[in-house]
Amino acid sequence: MKRIAVLIVLVTSTLVSMAQNKPGTWSVIPHVGVSISSLLGGSGLYEVRDNMTVEVKPHALLGFVGGADVMYQASDAVSLSAGLSFVQAGCKLEDYTDEYNIVYDRYLRINYVSMPILVHNKLLPGLSVKVGIEPTCLFNANNHEVYQLYSVDNDGMKTYLQENTGDFDMKNGMRKFGLSIPVGVSYEYENVVLGALYHVGVFNIYKYGDSSRNSVFEVSVGYKLNL
Repeated sequence: MKRIAVLIVLVTSTLVSMAQNKPGTWSVIPHVGVSISSLLGGSGLYEVRDNMTVEVKPHALLGFVGGADVMYQASDAVSLSAGLSFVQAGCKLEDYTDEYNIVYDRYLRINYVSMPILVHNKLLPGLSVKVGIEPTCLFNANNHEVYQLYSVDNDGMKTYLQENTGDFDMKNGMRKFGLSIPVGVSYEYENVVLGALYHVGVFNIYKYGDSSRNSVFEVSVGYKLNL
């Protein structure tokens, strides 16, 4: 029984040592994934319906993330990373109908170039938690919607007259630079790294108006290249 226990300990310690990078080593981790984003504190967008100003409520919007991180193994348990990423943020906006139009497929898409700087703390072999800061630079911003114009006859039947797509550049109304606080977890197996990261914006994304901040959750997969 003792021999079996010793064998298990030896095998486990070998696997742990294989899974860990040695302190003082460097690696590069390219990664791609998806983002689920919305806005905290309101959308900052308003529209007039029935002679009233109505705030447009934000909903979750699916997007893309991708980039690469450079990681330094500071100790057996702690590593540091800095990276460059392309992150799609923004929010989806609810459809609405008035007596002349149906407006749908509405979203605010905000694209950022970000530089996440993270501290990684290993809890178990392959499993780490991470937290840090993330300066961001606005790449572009676009408000999209599709609207259908229709008429209604005396019997209440709708006749659709035309459909148009509207894309409005929102970049001039946005802050060019921002800051987020990212927190998350990652799991590494045979150099494949699965990560989940939540970013919460520190500053208002708009130059003027509501105090709306980014809220972005991302899931990514990467491959660790040891240098």
